Amino acid sequence: MDPWVHIIGGGLSGLSLASSLARFDDLPGRVVISEPNPEALASKTFSFWFSGDEEAFLRPQYSSSRWTLSDENHRVAHQGTRFQYGTRSGDHVLDSALQEIHNHPQIDLVHEFIDMRPKATHCFDSRPCAVDTFQLTQSFAGIEVIFEQPHGISEAGLMERMRPTDSGLQFVYLLPLGPDKLLIEHTEFTTRPADFSVLAALNDRYLRQEFANNPYQLVRTEAAHIPMGFKQRAQHLGIPIGARGGMTRDATGYGYRTIRYACDQIAADLVKYDVARPFRRSAVTTWADRLFLNLIENRPDIIPQILMQISHRMTPDRFAAFMMMRSPSDLIHMLRAAPAKPFTCALLGRYRWI
Repeated sequence: MDPWVHIIGGGLSGLSLASSLARFDDLPGRVVISEPNPEALASKTFSFWFSGDEEAFLRPQYSSSRWTLSDENHRVAHQGTRFQYGTRSGDHVLDSALQEIHNHPQIDLVHEFIDMRPKATHCFDSRPCAVDTFQLTQSFAGIEVIFEQPHGISEAGLMERMRPTDSGLQFVYLLPLGPDKLLIEHTEFTTRPADFSVLAALNDRYLRQEFANNPYQLVRTEAAHIPMGFKQRAQHLGIPIGARGGMTRDATGYGYRTIRYACDQIAADLVKYDVARPFRRSAVTTWADRLFLNLIENRPDIIPQILMQISHRMTPDRFAAFMMMRSPSDLIHMLRAAPAKPFTCALLGRYRWI
C-alpha cells in the first residue's frame, strides 16, 4: 500500500513535519521520510527569537536577552525584555526527531535518494534548491571552539564589523554557547556565492587577533549557502516546504521559527482534515524583503549605515519583532526607524538618487 504521507528530504523542515505528525498516536496511514544522509543535519546551528511562552515548543538550548550589531565605526547593543535570542544545535534537532520517529509505529525514515515524485496521498518536497536559482545568497563558514579560559563574550553578535563588498555585505556572527564555547561565522550577503575557504580563513584570522593568548580546541565547522529570494521557480516533487517552500526569510536567512510553526500547522491539517495546505508567506513580508534585497544588490555600500540606523532607532523588542515579522505593524515600526531616502528611491527603482 502506498504511504499516506511521503516527505522527500530529512533536513530541518522534513524532520519537523515528521515530528509534528509523530505527536498524533493514530495516523490515517503510513508516513515515509526519504533522506540519504540525515546525519548532515547534526553539523548545523539554528537561531531564532522567541518569547517566554514559546520556549517549550521552540526548545532553545542556549538563549540570551542581549544582542549587538556594529560596523567599522559604531556599535549598537540591545537588551530585550519580551523576546530572547535562542539557539538550538542541529544534532539536538536530529536526535529528538529520530527518537520521535523511532517511537511511532507508522513513521519510517528510509536512507534513500529520490528525484521523482513518489506515490503517496500527500507528498512534500523539502530538498535544498540549486544555488543558481537564488536571487542573492547568504554564504557563511563557521567554526565552533572551546577555549581554555572564558572568552568574555556575553551577548550574541548578530552582525559585527559590517562592511560593504563589491558584491554585497560582509560581517562576522558571534554566538556564545557557554562561557568557554563560541561559534564564529564569517558571512556574506552576496550576488554570487562566496568562497568557503576565504570565509574560513577570516575565522582563523579573527581567532588569532582576538584570542591570541587563549588556546582553544576545535569542536566542529559548518558552511552553507542559504537562499535570499529566488530568481526562478524550482520544480517540486510535491508541496514545497522549508526554504524551497518560502519558510526562510529572504532578507535575513532565518527560518527555524517559521519552519517549526508552519510544519506543525501542516501536520494538524493533515490529521484533522486530510488536507495538505501549502505555506503562504505574508505579502507584506515578501514585499519588504524584496525591497531590502534590491538595495543590497544595487547599493551595498549603504547597507551597514541603514542597518545601524534601524537598530539604533528601534527598541530591542521592536527590533526582534521586526526580525520575526509577525504582523504588518512590525514593518511599520521598521520603516519609521529607517532612513527615508534609500527606501523611497528603492521603491521608485532610482538607486542612483540615493
